Amino acid sequence: ILPMLGREINLTDAQKDQIKTIADSHKDEWKAIFDRERTAREALNAAIMAETVNDTLVRQKSAEVAAVEADAAVARAHAHAEVVQILTPEQRTQLKEAQSRMTGRMHGRR
Repeated sequence: ILPMLGREINLTDAQKDQIKTIADSHKDEWKAIFDRERTAREALNAAIMAETVNDTLVRQKSAEVAAVEADAAVARAHAHAEVVQILTPEQRTQLKEAQSRMTGRMHGRR
């Protein structure tokens, strides 16, 4: 979310470089998670589309997708925490305000 809000919270060039470094440090981890997620979703879709419905298999494959999604969420949370540490207190406030506006817009669309 920070790259989208970079202008809004007035990131310095140094902060942008630090964020890029943080993102680069997680690149392999995120690729591995993405690959696991793709594989898990393909297996779930195969279970759903099978000629014979196997409730147990569909639930198992669905749980595997959920586990990978949880891993992805944890990875995003760690990266977010690292990025927030390089922000000034004013930028953190601006970030929270921008996130609130985005959440409000998302809820307004529903």
